[in-house]
Amino acid sequence: MNETEVVSIICEHLQKENWQLWIDDHPIHKDLQYKKHCLLIGGARPDIFGLNNVKQVFAVEVKGLKDYKKAIGQALIYKSGVNVSYIGGLNDLLNNISNVALSSGLGLISVNESNFDVEVINPIYNISPIYLDDIKNELKVLQNQKKKNRSFSSFGRTHIINYFAPIFLFQDRFAKKKEELIADFERVNWANKAYPELINGANTIGLLDICDDGYNISKIGRFCLEHFTSINIDSIDKLSETLNQTKRNKSVYSEFPSLAKFLQLIYFQNPDFKQFISILQNIKDKEINSKMIIDKLILDYPNLFLNFFIKPTAKDQVVSIFLSGDKEQLMEDYNKMISDFGHYNFFFAFKRHLVHLGILSQENTTFYKKSSELNVENDIWILGDDILI
Repeated sequence: MNETEVVSIICEHLQKENWQLWIDDHPIHKDLQYKKHCLLIGGARPDIFGLNNVKQVFAVEVKGLKDYKKAIGQALIYKSGVNVSYIGGLNDLLNNISNVALSSGLGLISVNESNFDVEVINPIYNISPIYLDDIKNELKVLQNQKKKNRSFSSFGRTHIINYFAPIFLFQDRFAKKKEELIADFERVNWANKAYPELINGANTIGLLDICDDGYNISKIGRFCLEHFTSINIDSIDKLSETLNQTKRNKSVYSEFPSLAKFLQLIYFQNPDFKQFISILQNIKDKEINSKMIIDKLILDYPNLFLNFFIKPTAKDQVVSIFLSGDKEQLMEDYNKMISDFGHYNFFFAFKRHLVHLGILSQENTTFYKKSSELNVENDIWILGDDILI
């Protein structure tokens, strides 16, 4: 019985026990009809990951006919990010390592090759794994995944209000394909012509959901539209007026502080965004430089770093660096790392978004030059006084 077959049998058993699970998005699992994950835990990727029937975060390293001693090391790595870590495999082969595994605080999920029966021996519970916050954030995203793009820092250099324009195209409540939304934008002559970017941005924030027919306004988007209407922004033309009043050296927060705080609440519905702002707050200093932020993400929140800061086209390369165990190389030359892998707009458009929201103080400056000229130690982020989390 090969590893893929063992994974399938274990998943079937765990689902019957009401465990919520995802399997590694690896080519050997491509034919298995289970939801997939791409997360890292301490530089390794578990074959199975999720929540057990008592809401503990778990990971399983699964083996087929070989590498059972290697599985112990991998499962021990997972203990840095989950409450309970297991080795899964064939009963006869697991018996050879069971004493070592159990004494190391690992659990066992064994498959009987003759009748496919599955037995679970639970491990010692990990109270506070160092990567648990990062893993729980990834779990929230997987549980609510209706978005195509997760990266806020990939937003273009446009005013924050532009990303709320698409919800006004759904006042008829019908789902629309991207081409229909673009045609609607052209009909109302919305000033910013980067229509696909605005649609993608609205999806990232959580205002639009991807559906079989294209896009639909989400519950959050509908709530936002109703709030806009209640404060007399009841049409896309009125939204355009609001945008024009907060352009140039102004911001939503400086001109309409109540609206900015409402928009904060909308953004905080996104787990990645909320996690990132919590990280800024937990650094403690009111003035934070970009180096401190990047280091924190790389060292303690690798999944957020990958999905929030890294360009999608470079994600596989950075995953390989993490899997090699040499993540420190990402911090050896920040300018090269940003140029090769990162989103330049993290230091420009995204930072400006936070100023509009009042999360960053109005005295913040944003970086306008080439990424090769960016000094991450001198690029300062000053927190505002009206952060609502």
